[in-house]
Amino acid sequence: MNYVSKQLKGNGRLANLADPSEEQSNMTGEEPEGLGDLSRAERFLNAYAAIEKEMKRILESTDHRPFFELVNKSVRINPIIERYRFDLKEYAELRNAIVHDRAGGEIIAEPNSAVVKNIEHIAGLLLEPPRVLPLFKKEVLTLSAEQPVARAIRDLSKLSYTQAPIMEDGKVKGLLTLKMIVQWMGHSLANNTFDIEKTTIGDLLDQLNVSNGYEYVSAGKSLLEIPDLFYRWQDQGEKLEAVLITENGKKDEPLLGIITNRDLPLVHRSLE
Repeated sequence: MNYVSKQLKGNGRLANLADPSEEQSNMTGEEPEGLGDLSRAERFLNAYAAIEKEMKRILESTDHRPFFELVNKSVRINPIIERYRFDLKEYAELRNAIVHDRAGGEIIAEPNSAVVKNIEHIAGLLLEPPRVLPLFKKEVLTLSAEQPVARAIRDLSKLSYTQAPIMEDGKVKGLLTLKMIVQWMGHSLANNTFDIEKTTIGDLLDQLNVSNGYEYVSAGKSLLEIPDLFYRWQDQGEKLEAVLITENGKKDEPLLGIITNRDLPLVHRSLE
């Protein structure tokens, strides 16, 4: 058993990351599992180097810093590094085993296929993170502040939606939710002022005087940052009802799409 094999066997975590039994093609005569002529180790090291370079760019670091330190500092800035920080730290140990423990300059331990695919996936997310568009590009249901509450209920029910932006003079005045409609119904019934046909959506918003439960993001916003928006509101004891997408994330721009709580499973699946 060679040196790296002994080290990997004695380290349970590294043993799960590398497969020292799968030798290089010049040792077994078999082609390594990789892209083109690249072995798994070479693919791993290429992805590792790309991640390291990108973290240095993010941190605007020009001097040499240990990979662990780059990860620890980047988690505060980049949601991708934050999400995969534990994987990256384990990969740093594997990288050291690959680079520093060689026989005659040749790599004698190969990362397993799952590890290579995962680190390449992380590098891909970091270098070209998926954006909110085109995944959530859609025609957004909007309602007018002048329309009766009855119209809002019909439109929301027809599409099984739970909220819709309210437009006034071409701009978003607020966000109407089914919860707000129920609150208004209870309030107006108690005061004997319930009139679903004559009360406008604008009247409802003014009567409830609730805070806006939405945020704007640009079309180029990283998809990875979307769950954090919802969690941040939750940590503050509030609920983010919707994320409104415009070209530059400005409220006076046309709506290009919308993301709600019900879309979070799709967001997570798109990042797998």
